[in-house]
Amino acid sequence: AAERYEGRVQAVRQTVVAAQVPGAVVALNVKAGDRVKAGQVLARLDARAAEQGVAASGAQTQAAAAQLDVAAREVARKRQLFARKYISQAALDQAEAAYRAAQAQVKALSAQTGAARSQAGFFALKAPFDGVVAELTTELGDMAMPGKPLMTVYDPAVLRVSAAVPASALKVGTPAVQVQLAGATELLQPARLQVLPTVDAATLTQEVRADLPAGTAAAPGMFAALLVPSATAGAAPAGRFYVPRAA
Repeated sequence: AAERYEGRVQAVRQTVVAAQVPGAVVALNVKAGDRVKAGQVLARLDARAAEQGVAASGAQTQAAAAQLDVAAREVARKRQLFARKYISQAALDQAEAAYRAAQAQVKALSAQTGAARSQAGFFALKAPFDGVVAELTTELGDMAMPGKPLMTVYDPAVLRVSAAVPASALKVGTPAVQVQLAGATELLQPARLQVLPTVDAATLTQEVRADLPAGTAAAPGMFAALLVPSATAGAAPAGRFYVPRAA
């Protein structure tokens, strides 16, 4: 005999896609139910201001690089003059200091340009892994804010059923649990079974997670049941002693 405990299908790997920067949603490339590949662009935000910032930083870097070239030629010229004793050490030191300052300026502006490019990349929202779009919570033209969920993506290849099972039914260890999906008569053997160690103080239950076999047709949120063998199944009635016939 087995006890039946209702639960739901969950995605082992599921993520909420949100923006890292504010911006209006100018492109939605997917809809709920679409399959996506890792790195695929799911949505785009208005990045015109960020792109202009990248262009401005790049122009400043080019100008600083030109100044560095001038400073390098000036240092070379001053070193030749100093070697011939036409200028003082102080004049040479001043030229070398200007050259080092130009170098530092180029490095700082290059880093600033790289940061601007990285920030511009935040305006394209990409799929973190191969999966399915479970839900869209935004529309074209909506204002996206940092941390605001825009869509949910899950991996259909790794699903599980989670149910609350009385701790008393699990006191003998991990039972031989079977899974039955809603509307199906076939019983499935979990690929892996996990019993969380914590016990809910109000209901005295533990969460049992049964990973579904690969290729199982299911979706997060579906009803399912875990069939757990009864703790008294096959036990001899109290007060009786049984001896095999062959004895």
